[in-house]
Amino acid sequence: MPDAPSSFPSSTYRVQFRNGVDFDAAIALLPHLTRLGISHLYASPIFTAVSGSTHGYDVVDANAVDPVLGGLTGFERLAEACLDAGIGIILDIVPNHMAASLENRWWYDVVKNGTESAYARHFDIDWSERLTLPFLGAPFAEEVEAGHVRLALDCDNRCLAFRCYDTLYPLTPASWPIALERLSDGIGAGDFALLRHDGAIAAGISALPEEARLRLDRAFERLSQDGDRMESIHLLQPYVLTSWRTARKNLSFRRFFEITGLVGVRVEDAAVFDDTHRLILDLVRRGLVGGLRVDHVDGLADPAAYLARLRREVGPEVWIGVEKILEQDEALPPDWPVEGTTGYEVITALADLLVDPAENGRLDAAFQTLRSEPRSHEAQIRACKERMLAENFEGEVARLARLGAAMAGDAGETLTDAEVAQAIRALIVDLPVYRTYATESGISAADRRLVDGIASTALRAANEEGEAAAIAFLQVILQHPVPGIHPGDLSRFRARFQQLSGPVMAKAVEDTFFYRHTGFLALNEVGGTPARPAGGVEAFHAFIERRAREMPAGLSATSTHDTKRGEDARARLYTLSEAPETWIDAVTRWTIMNSARVRGARRDLDTEWLLYQSLAGVWPVSGPPADTELPDLADRLKAFMIKALREGKEKSDWAAPDEEREIELGNRVLDMLSPGNEAFLADVDRTLRPFIRAGLVNSLAQTLVKLTAPGIPDIYNGAEGLDLSLVDPDNRRPVTPVATPATPPPLDDLRNVAAFKQWLISRVLPLRAGEKGDIFRGGYRRLSIEGDPIDGDGAAHAAAFLRQGDTGSAITIVPRLVLKGLAPGNGLRLDPDVFGDASLVLPADCRNAALRDVLTGKVWQGTATLRIRDLLSDHPVSLLLSQ
Repeated sequence: MPDAPSSFPSSTYRVQFRNGVDFDAAIALLPHLTRLGISHLYASPIFTAVSGSTHGYDVVDANAVDPVLGGLTGFERLAEACLDAGIGIILDIVPNHMAASLENRWWYDVVKNGTESAYARHFDIDWSERLTLPFLGAPFAEEVEAGHVRLALDCDNRCLAFRCYDTLYPLTPASWPIALERLSDGIGAGDFALLRHDGAIAAGISALPEEARLRLDRAFERLSQDGDRMESIHLLQPYVLTSWRTARKNLSFRRFFEITGLVGVRVEDAAVFDDTHRLILDLVRRGLVGGLRVDHVDGLADPAAYLARLRREVGPEVWIGVEKILEQDEALPPDWPVEGTTGYEVITALADLLVDPAENGRLDAAFQTLRSEPRSHEAQIRACKERMLAENFEGEVARLARLGAAMAGDAGETLTDAEVAQAIRALIVDLPVYRTYATESGISAADRRLVDGIASTALRAANEEGEAAAIAFLQVILQHPVPGIHPGDLSRFRARFQQLSGPVMAKAVEDTFFYRHTGFLALNEVGGTPARPAGGVEAFHAFIERRAREMPAGLSATSTHDTKRGEDARARLYTLSEAPETWIDAVTRWTIMNSARVRGARRDLDTEWLLYQSLAGVWPVSGPPADTELPDLADRLKAFMIKALREGKEKSDWAAPDEEREIELGNRVLDMLSPGNEAFLADVDRTLRPFIRAGLVNSLAQTLVKLTAPGIPDIYNGAEGLDLSLVDPDNRRPVTPVATPATPPPLDDLRNVAAFKQWLISRVLPLRAGEKGDIFRGGYRRLSIEGDPIDGDGAAHAAAFLRQGDTGSAITIVPRLVLKGLAPGNGLRLDPDVFGDASLVLPADCRNAALRDVLTGKVWQGTATLRIRDLLSDHPVSLLLSQ
């Protein structure tokens, strides 16, 4: 494989800006990153976002650095400090969407001027109807009658507006005459003269005396009480204000997933690309940014064309990665000029390595007995996708169906909107990946097989002739040009179909199914497939070998701002697979212990299963939380459980929360984790203690694998220590770094494991960035572990691989499935007997070399084999480097 440019990162550290973290805070973090050996700071979006944004993906100005973070001068100061520290910057960019907020001046101009706006084509809006703004609490007429919508003067923007609660929606200038009619009644001629009908209020309006302002306000208040007049003014606007509840049925703009406050951007248009990337490209060309992470690449109309344009603009020396969820056996499109993904698929590979395949669905089966309607994973996922398409994305399906039916007419076929809508739903439900990538110019052979496969399945299940005809028609237009159909319509249909299938998959699987079916939470992760049993060491090696060939410079992530739980909580939960019966018995016992508490509350046993497993993931390493610590733990778990209930959409929902049930659940969590529940808390700690110890071994194993396997190790905001977080917003809390120890802290005290993990990172990352770095950019080879164990298959309790470059070799050895192989005591020492006589078989080219353990300093003279029990006698993991 060709060498990566020297400017490419050898490691990254994700900084989550906002929530109290700005550029000065990042500058203060740089010495810590230097000590860890980080090559690149990986910055969350820095562009100006909606006021109070907690994440930065709701951009209002793509060409300005957010003043909240320190503005452009603050970023330049950060970039200079990074340069001095020898650290590059990778910037998270958001080409797919912007905030549908009046703080966004482009969006404001579109709202005010409609199709006459210079930015009318910047956003993905269907202008065959008025722009829908579904941000009211009720229909427009009801809000007017209630006094929540009224005419007002927007002095800041010098225009007339509808005041909707605290938001001022501008009135288009053409509607001003009717809005100002009869306004002069009751106000002075001088006041009225300040109002013009040419689209701008006189500049002097801001200097009006308070008394004059009050007169104008009273006059507007009086006019606003005329409902018919208000509706007449409303009809003249290029937009229509509606209830937020109508968004899922009728929305004239493409949104991000189902978030109405985020509007799609048409970066496929060259002019829009230029306007939205001006600052990004300037930062790259000035050398302030050395890499780009492209958010939600699957949302774009034509990802390949966008990425090709981006690559041309930034050149080959700039690292580009894409946020892309790869399903099982799915490959990144080979024509994308990028280094790889942001690495969710690595988490799935680590699950293969660290989950016990012998669990064989026992946890899932026990959970199913708690469900009122137990169904297979496949059936549940289908049901979740069907619900998303029928409800949450009803409007998107209907709009696409109208286009499809019209195209059928152009081609001489007669299909109804309803028939095409059903065909769209049938195809997307069966699609096993997020999307295909057909464009006006054609479709790849792999995507052709996908389309033909889902069409074949859908045709077999079709109940009516019209539905079958619509499926067959869609199968053709998704792949081929059709006489009579305009190429532009064909391209638009393909893009919209593919931009719909991705959000449906994400919302149905990650944000619905994962919160409904919680038998084994460790597998419910972004990009994961809970229905697929863990593949063991063989599956792990097969994945890494493929990654070494196809994506050696992609990120390797274990925690991100979007993962469902922190990497160390997940590593702990993997261990439940090693003793499923112990866990099942514990849940049964805890359910009984807590049955008498919070009397009268509805009890959902499947919800309790989720609660206890989530609690297991975040339980403190050091032992039962002190009475003063319990409220924080309870509040975190309560917020998570209510979010889980809403995401699952069975017992509550974001659109229609079951507040009574949520209050009852919250009270149950608070009571369960109260100081008065001593017997339960003590039992939880006693039961979890071996799982915690084995989970910490898993944490160190997955860390070393990430640091040494093909790919660029990515350390998430604070995860250099222990990351026992829950899903956002819990995983986006500010973190305070601690000093990296100079020597490895002893692992006989579990409180030292966070520091040991950080020390481990600081030992390995400099190797990747230094003169031995070519080893970790070189080849990958799985290594065999053989031998006769004393009890069971000792060889099954470890895995190893070789990395090799011109300057030498490195061998990674990690343990697995050690729940029952921990030595007596409270530390992480492994019982040597768990490995029996299992030995690492060294490849022939390593047998004559001295191998030094990077972590202990021990030197092993090259022989044919090395015993695992010896290699892991000091630390639970080992990294051997040739001398």
